[in-house]
Amino acid sequence: MSATAAMTYDALMAAEYRTGRRLKAVDVDRWMSVARPYLPSADGLVLDIGAGTGRFTAALAQACGAAVIACEPSAAMRSAWSVHHPQVTLVAGNAEALPFRDNAFDAVWASQVVHHVGDLPAFAANLRRVLRPSGHLLLRGGFGPADRLPLFGYFPDAWKPGAAVSLALPAIAEVLACHRVALVDRVPVTQVFASTAAELVGKVRTRSLSNLAALTDDLFEEGCSALERDATIGAITFPVVEHLDLVAFRSD
Repeated sequence: MSATAAMTYDALMAAEYRTGRRLKAVDVDRWMSVARPYLPSADGLVLDIGAGTGRFTAALAQACGAAVIACEPSAAMRSAWSVHHPQVTLVAGNAEALPFRDNAFDAVWASQVVHHVGDLPAFAANLRRVLRPSGHLLLRGGFGPADRLPLFGYFPDAWKPGAAVSLALPAIAEVLACHRVALVDRVPVTQVFASTAAELVGKVRTRSLSNLAALTDDLFEEGCSALERDATIGAITFPVVEHLDLVAFRSD
């Protein structure tokens, strides 16, 4: 099963990523609170796959006290790395060919990564190889109906059927189960995407969401124009809240 070709992040997009994907500290803390039961103790090791510029990497180390290895395939994203933490290490690598020994990790964190995976069975096989028995995979993302997402109404083609970002959780879970990684929990988590009209428009304009980057320029500008109009006339209620999920799996 193929999800999509890997997203290519150039230097400009990597620089915009921090602005477009920024989370408030209270929301990062909320994610860590939900993740903590599945993270190891201080003597464990956590892998942050597709870590980007390190949005969650230091938070993972702080949440459980364990060492964290961040793995990021994009050289541009690694160049924009923003984490300085004594328990964090950054390495190059992709999800389908993880450059780590067998049974290395107690937990794997994958934030909005699955839709970037070009070969889901290869990802599942590699994941099971590097996870210790009873280790956890934590998938962060939007696995509910796309029309519940705040940007869907402005950019519906970004979530059209067949798009990688629309890959359903049951399909993902089925592939993982074939590699002895079973779904054990799904926890809804809310976060604030934007508190003001200026923040909303500014974050969307970065085009740092990969499915927005994949749109034609015409479709993107059409959606942005409608968004800006509604934000200006007060048709959007703030804060704009996203309803996402943390999905936990366990290796056998």
